[in-house]
Amino acid sequence: MGTHTIANSKTRELIVTLEPGLLTPEVVYDEIGNYEDLIVEKSGMDTHRVKQFIELLFQYIDVVPATDFCPFIEQANDAIGATDPDDVLYIECALACEAGVWSDDSDFDEQGLVPVYSTSDVITSFDTI
Repeated sequence: MGTHTIANSKTRELIVTLEPGLLTPEVVYDEIGNYEDLIVEKSGMDTHRVKQFIELLFQYIDVVPATDFCPFIEQANDAIGATDPDDVLYIECALACEAGVWSDDSDFDEQGLVPVYSTSDVITSFDTI
């Protein structure tokens, strides 16, 4: 899930409503600070508010250690590495946790290892609950 989508209010609502069960590779948690300026720009929130939001966000998302998903690197790389090497990490994590990927990035459709759910899929399933 890209940082630009997190700024969307419906996405924020889904994140806090759908817990438990949201996961992210630990590198995302470790590096999200690098994107604070972008989040400020895209969301319209001030820097302090963005920091608070990130802290709140990670109260609802479990961080998966690299040691848990590293064994799946070859399988994930074979499935999506040629399409988008940056997405390998998410497929690894999903494989390790027997989970799907929530993303609107069509590159994930190129692999067949894990299910992929768009934001509209998540909203639709949420509306039927």
